[in-house]
Amino acid sequence: METVMLIAAVTAAYLAMCALYPYAACSSAACEGGRLKAPNGKSWRNCRRCRGSGRRRRLGARLLGRAAS
Repeated sequence: METVMLIAAVTAAYLAMCALYPYAACSSAACEGGRLKAPNGKSWRNCRRCRGSGRRRRLGARLLGRAAS
């Protein structure tokens, strides 16, 4: 029973954090603030994950958004 309460508390804290801070830094290893070097190494292109913003929406924030709609 204590384990269930702990899991519920951690989940509630994570969802509260996602409601307050819905964006995190892009987790792509090659992303440098939303830009990636093109394969030829001479030009830049937007990161596919963050679409050039350098930030991505957290999973919990996406779940909260779907639950609200």
